[in-house]
Amino acid sequence: MVSVPGVGRKEYEERVGRGQVVPEVPCPDPACGGRLQKPHGYYRRYLANALFEVRRLICPICGVTNAVLPADICAYRDLTLTAVEAAADAGAGPAAQAKAAGEKGPNAKRRARGWRLEAADVWVKQLVALLPGIAGPWIDRVRAVVGAAPGALVRLRSWLWSQYTVFLGGPTGLFRLGRPERRPGAALNRGW
Repeated sequence: MVSVPGVGRKEYEERVGRGQVVPEVPCPDPACGGRLQKPHGYYRRYLANALFEVRRLICPICGVTNAVLPADICAYRDLTLTAVEAAADAGAGPAAQAKAAGEKGPNAKRRARGWRLEAADVWVKQLVALLPGIAGPWIDRVRAVVGAAPGALVRLRSWLWSQYTVFLGGPTGLFRLGRPERRPGAALNRGW
């Protein structure tokens, strides 16, 4: 997975969508030497309860495909990083987090529970390990690195990619080189 900084879900269709110029995105694998990826079709996924086309790229050297996600969309979820940030600011409790994220309906609390935004959760621990040692909640540490303005997780995604070649998927975890980890003979292990 990769994203183009500054291209959110609203700008995606006009800048990256079908019929548009293929973004110049180098392969994240160091062995490929920054070779630009080539177009490799599209796939559909849901976003805000509507089908959305996501462009795919392929590296001509290693043959790995990458989805080009909008900069503000979580990997593998119908969720934005802005909603995750709002839920993290809401504090403890899935009801408050769901309300802050704009989640509605009978499954809102269940969905918010699945995001696991507490400091003890695996993806948050991995994230905090990459951030400078600053006291306070994890979201405050994020803001100390990328600034306090709204959209901190979107900016964090770009920062993590530029510093560590790690893709922030949101509550689904962190992905080295933008790829889920695969161990021989094991099922797909999303995240780190």
